[in-house]
Amino acid sequence: MSKKNPKRDKANQALTFTNIIAAIAKYITAAVMIGGKSMTPQALSALFTAALQAQQDLDAANNVVTAKKQARDAARDAAAAMLVPLHRYLMGTYGADSPILEEFGFTAATPKQPTTEVKAEAVKKRTATRDAKKPQTPPATPPKA
Repeated sequence: MSKKNPKRDKANQALTFTNIIAAIAKYITAAVMIGGKSMTPQALSALFTAALQAQQDLDAANNVVTAKKQARDAARDAAAAMLVPLHRYLMGTYGADSPILEEFGFTAATPKQPTTEVKAEAVKKRTATRDAKKPQTPPATPPKA
């Protein structure tokens, strides 16, 4: 497990680069050879200044993106909250099987088909109810006149 390098942290890196720019202005007055390249103090300062500016630009862009995502999420939540009331309104106005519902992107209401198990249970209950309501003794036949 590796630890995060503190010099890579944005705040520390910005402070380090700012200190380097100040030190370049204070201590480096002529071109120097660094990494096999001749660098003027202005070029060295510009290198670190560009890195600081790029980070600031990126942070600003990230803030804009975050704000836009929050606005999108709020708008999407408001629209999603309106789906059920809109669907109910359309069903009440045009009917549950109206093709207009499909134009709005809703599906027309279809009755739920009971499963075989539900149908079998209903038959058992119906038979039990009929058996319970049958009279126990047959009705008396009236005398013949």
